[in-house]
Amino acid sequence: EAFEERFDAHIDGLVVGEDLALAVCKQQTSEGDLGELHAAVRGFCRQNRLDLVREVLDALDSERAERVQAISDALNHELPTSWQDEIIGLLTAAEGRWMPIMAKLIGYRRLDAGGTLLQIVEGERAGSLATLIWALGRLRERRAQGLLFRDLQHEVESVCAAAALALLRMSEPQTVGECLRVADSQDWPLLPLGLGGGRSAVSVLLRRAADKASPDCLMALGLLGDISAMEILLTHLPHDELAFSAALALNLITGAKPYEEICIPEEIDEDELFEEELEALQSGKSLTPLDEEPPGTTRTRLSQKPEDWRQWWGENRSRFSPGVRYRNGVPYSPACLLENLESEKSPRRVRQLAYEELVIRYRVDFPFETDLFVAQQKRALTQYAEWVKANGSRFHEGQWYFAGQLLAI
Repeated sequence: EAFEERFDAHIDGLVVGEDLALAVCKQQTSEGDLGELHAAVRGFCRQNRLDLVREVLDALDSERAERVQAISDALNHELPTSWQDEIIGLLTAAEGRWMPIMAKLIGYRRLDAGGTLLQIVEGERAGSLATLIWALGRLRERRAQGLLFRDLQHEVESVCAAAALALLRMSEPQTVGECLRVADSQDWPLLPLGLGGGRSAVSVLLRRAADKASPDCLMALGLLGDISAMEILLTHLPHDELAFSAALALNLITGAKPYEEICIPEEIDEDELFEEELEALQSGKSLTPLDEEPPGTTRTRLSQKPEDWRQWWGENRSRFSPGVRYRNGVPYSPACLLENLESEKSPRRVRQLAYEELVIRYRVDFPFETDLFVAQQKRALTQYAEWVKANGSRFHEGQWYFAGQLLAI
């Protein structure tokens, strides 16, 4: 938050600088690095120069993904309210290379453009379709449901996943059944099942985890919070490509929080090595004396050691009951999701998924994204805290809900 406040003051400086600052910004949109491009576009927004933003978009090379992201982030954060109608109009005129920026902007800012998005999605079969669908899901545009069910059959998995998430956010229960139908053979339904599935989803995901585990499958088991998943999650901790997701899922269920310190080795710049050092490195030898630790950065992470987790589970499993849904070591509830949103130790992905769960499970939606400015996130968290205080007791802890209704299976 302190960084964002300092950054905001610098952008204000580009407003005070008037024409001279605009000239510098225009130059840096083509010659500057990613940060300068981002700052320049934000400066254009604050100086109310949509024409200069249009110039940046017209010159955009869609193959340069980092520059696309820098522009998109700037517009998401700085879009003047007075531009909203023009931005919706730009969406209909958007060329393919900047369609994703416009669609993301409309969904991110929750602009009233559901009808316009719907018309474009009807004819869009590739390219920006997943982003357009994501935006429809952010707006919870129920008129799109027929098209979104069509797109559950799309040949591109990212489109299917976006359609499933959008339908879940629209409280469409048939979505879970469609995901269950293909979950044994395809990967895209796994995370949606964790976000919106009931008890019947647990057995399907356990079968997938035993046969063909993936990070999304393990994460979905963690979201569902059934302790029948504990053993299979423990067995995947030794696998490098699955260890992070397995540990995250275990922690979502148990709230155990076992942490470990790891050293991330410092990257070696071969151009700075002497010839004999380079030869030693290329032959696989260490450049660090045997009595010294290799240079690097030490950081703390959730433990991925099977022995840590097995010891904790052995000592604490009596606290958990079969058939109850758990989050953070206690029966699942809206308050648990609020805890995930508020905790400074929650990874970004967990926070984003907790927001989706509040929308899907309990049908409460105060707009939230993990890359909102911190001050905006705090306002949203205050709204969720007030809602949980007023409504949390309406829901049975440890039970399965969808769109605010108790699930039978």
